[in-house]
Amino acid sequence: MIDPHPLPQEERDLLKAALCGPLLDGDPAQVGLCLRLCGRRLLQRAGSVAQANGWGGSPHAFVLTREGWALLKAERRIKPMRQTG
Repeated sequence: MIDPHPLPQEERDLLKAALCGPLLDGDPAQVGLCLRLCGRRLLQRAGSVAQANGWGGSPHAFVLTREGWALLKAERRIKPMRQTG
């Protein structure tokens, strides 16, 4: 698994946006970042498997992988907890 620190803020923001739903092809810069995250196995193309499972969206959209989900989960644990009093 990849350590969350070397990821630039733009890539982290894309991963967080992928939590809400698939990232659709749009801005070429965003697609480039998504493809870079695909190379790190944090995102993947939705593809025909997603359509076979009932998703009617674009097969070219990007979705989180298990590694991407685990990275975001680990990143949440790194943040310090709030102190009271």
